[in-house]
Amino acid sequence: MQKNVKGIIALCCALASFVLLVVAFNIATHKIEGTEVSLYGDINVTMAFVGAGLGVLAIIIGILSLKDRDKKGPRKAGIIVGVFAIIASLLSAGVFALTNEIVKYWNPNEKSTMIEDLVKDNADMKKQLDEQYQKMLDEAKK
Repeated sequence: MQKNVKGIIALCCALASFVLLVVAFNIATHKIEGTEVSLYGDINVTMAFVGAGLGVLAIIIGILSLKDRDKKGPRKAGIIVGVFAIIASLLSAGVFALTNEIVKYWNPNEKSTMIEDLVKDNADMKKQLDEQYQKMLDEAKK
């Protein structure tokens, strides 16, 4: 029996998506001014979306590999892992985008319209965000 190359490619794309996601979680790229703290930034969001794209590619190639029933190899694994890769990547992109907006809100030289719109009518939320920022600055001075 021949090997199902498309199935192997699909599985590799799905696994590459998870590897990219792990790298994105381990690299904090957006530094908060006045502290040594860095959170997730635009690069992390991009990496998560590229991971989601790899998951979609894995599903497409996995579906194409299903018609080669006479070949041995992973046919369904690429599709299944690709679906999980898309879900994990999109959830992670949301987390990365949110932390990126929080850093933009705290950095004085950057504008975060999303967070500013959320807190302009909610004084309590603005107070909580400002208290957290002040705690971070106080810890950085120690």
